[in-house]
Amino acid sequence: MPAITVGLPAALTSPQPARDVPCEASTAGEALRAVVEQAPQYEQRIFYGDRLLVVVTLNGHHLPPGQVKETSLSDGDRIDIMLPVAGG
Repeated sequence: MPAITVGLPAALTSPQPARDVPCEASTAGEALRAVVEQAPQYEQRIFYGDRLLVVVTLNGHHLPPGQVKETSLSDGDRIDIMLPVAGG
């Protein structure tokens, strides 16, 4: 299984600082679940049941929500989680 890094922003980890979570996963969906296994306190901020509550990027490129679960990963990939922003 590829060794990857998942970046968690301070907006998600507050009041703790932003952090990187190393894990092994074959898909982006597996990586997010691996993060929740290591840090269960973030589960309700990342998932609502099976639905994603966050925006996911892979190596700086946005992943459409419907593709996150199946997107394959390679050794050394980086996933970053971002909270959605709304405004007007």
